[in-house]
Amino acid sequence: MANFNTHITVAAAGAGLLSVLCLQVGLVAPREALILALMGTIGGILPDVDLEHAYPSRIMFALFGIIAAFLVIFSVENDLAIVELWLIGLITFALIRWPIWMIFHQYTHHRGSIHSVVAGALFMFLTVIFSHHVMGKNPFISWLNGFFIFSGFILHLVLDELYSVDFMNSRIKRSFGTALKFWDTKNRPKATALLCLTLVVWAITPESAAFWDTLLSKQTYQIINARMFP
Repeated sequence: MANFNTHITVAAAGAGLLSVLCLQVGLVAPREALILALMGTIGGILPDVDLEHAYPSRIMFALFGIIAAFLVIFSVENDLAIVELWLIGLITFALIRWPIWMIFHQYTHHRGSIHSVVAGALFMFLTVIFSHHVMGKNPFISWLNGFFIFSGFILHLVLDELYSVDFMNSRIKRSFGTALKFWDTKNRPKATALLCLTLVVWAITPESAAFWDTLLSKQTYQIINARMFP
């Protein structure tokens, strides 16, 4: 298994290169390109969110706690005192960072259901929904944000599989096949529940026609080819 530094470095590099491509092709503005790079980097450490006491898990739940705290603060009544708003934010953050984090790890294990393509799709759809309904982005940008999360996620799984092969001694380690998988075949009830949740979340995502038309358009790749080299 690749370590945290490897995952975040490769994810940041890959997301950075891909975001520059999107910027140069004219799909996004500079500010949106920076967000895409951040999304890809986050996606690159998401599969390890179920690794208790590890950096990715603590970082991700702290990030979720901060985002949730701001959402709660900005959704409550404006007539509350500053101290009350601070207290609400701190309580929200603390609940997600510790109790929910502990409960999450009681029902998950590393390289289980979270370490699968289905989980990557779930995180992508959740990102699309958050980007569209909370951040106010249009459907195309929202799906692009989700795509970068998914790309970073899959890159993480591929890296872990590559680290399961000892190319020098031409042998495969016992961990081979546990990283890049569609779903967790060792725990079918959890895997089935995750798949059902993914389908439900997908059903409430905004329309994706513009995103797929751009991604699959021949003209898009003609522009990329024209701008790729000096």
